[in-house]
Amino acid sequence: MKKYKLVLLLLPVLLVGCATGNTPEAKKKNARQETQAALKEIYSEHKGASSAVAGSVAYVTCTGSNSYLFALSTGGGVCVLNEKGSLSYYRFATGGVGAGIGWKQVAFVQAFMDKAAVQRFKDAGFEGQAQAEASAEYEGSGGQASANQSADLSGVKTYQVNLMGAAAQATVQGYKYWETNFEDDFIEN
Repeated sequence: MKKYKLVLLLLPVLLVGCATGNTPEAKKKNARQETQAALKEIYSEHKGASSAVAGSVAYVTCTGSNSYLFALSTGGGVCVLNEKGSLSYYRFATGGVGAGIGWKQVAFVQAFMDKAAVQRFKDAGFEGQAQAEASAEYEGSGGQASANQSADLSGVKTYQVNLMGAAAQATVQGYKYWETNFEDDFIEN
């Protein structure tokens, strides 16, 4: 029972990780800056990411954090969906089961290769995946020593990097995305 209380206490802290600001405009600006910086990092670690994004009909870039505590994992963050220059903003939450311990800040991009894939993202807002990795900051340099993930499924190419933190985990994760304009955002500041 103590494990579950700790997880419930940590969940709001984990969701605060991105898009801070006192106004919706400030949150949008911060979300754009964070996801653009993350996209540059993704491009530097995944050689095919830039061409996948360039060839896509739309792409969503997300930043956030994941926490692993024994059998449960939680996390969340913010995403910017770019449909050929038209931007919309999303929050995401993630939860999973498996084995793990640690915390990490993550970034990922999903390049939608056809309009049906974009529509699935907007309509369903759910994604599931299996993950297994060990990650840690490498020699204080800010670089990560981990097997960063990439996938190509159902018209969506996904590339992920670990930005900081350390974790060892093997989990089945579920992601829930929801659109926000940050006006009625549950996270203040």
